[in-house]
Amino acid sequence: MSGNRALVALAILLVVLSAGSGRQKPNKSEVLRTVYFEHVDMASVLHAFAADYGVTIGLEADPEKPRSQITLNLRGVNFSQILDGIVSVEPRYKWRDNNGSIDVLPVNGGLGLLDSRLEAFQLKDVNRVLAVNRLFGLPEIQALLRSQGLRPRPPNPPSDRIKDEKLSFDLRAVTLRQALHQIAHDSGGNFWVFRSYPDRTFEISFW
Repeated sequence: MSGNRALVALAILLVVLSAGSGRQKPNKSEVLRTVYFEHVDMASVLHAFAADYGVTIGLEADPEKPRSQITLNLRGVNFSQILDGIVSVEPRYKWRDNNGSIDVLPVNGGLGLLDSRLEAFQLKDVNRVLAVNRLFGLPEIQALLRSQGLRPRPPNPPSDRIKDEKLSFDLRAVTLRQALHQIAHDSGGNFWVFRSYPDRTFEISFW
């Protein structure tokens, strides 16, 4: 994964085509850029843009193809057009704005799990691993997982940085997807990916 991310970082040392010095500095998302990368993991690409633009992006991977390699060559494009380009070369996906965060999700709706609504989600001084465990341990989410025959994969060992996190949440009337956006944003990563597999297991990663 580290090599893939390094390739993405190099590929998006992007060329600003913009504005002369006498004009007001444009919003970063509106600056026109050139983007090129070849056969790179789509999640790594989205993670790089989440970091570059300082926006939270969540990827719900298509259960029929949990990982995608994409090639993109765009000139004179802003942030929205970059996202348009990504989903045009991987047409299994669409993107949408979700109150300032970006959802990238299967065009067929995926499992439907992440759009389940939560009445309340409250935690104090937890790291992201515990936050996700508590989130997916909510009774209404557990009932949905059982109804779809889904079970989590064993988690990867948390890093030392994650152990030191102290995140607090008081979310009401949000979707599961929006709660994941909040965890990603508050933990400083700004990117998460939810993958489900043909054996009916799933995993969630924060980068």
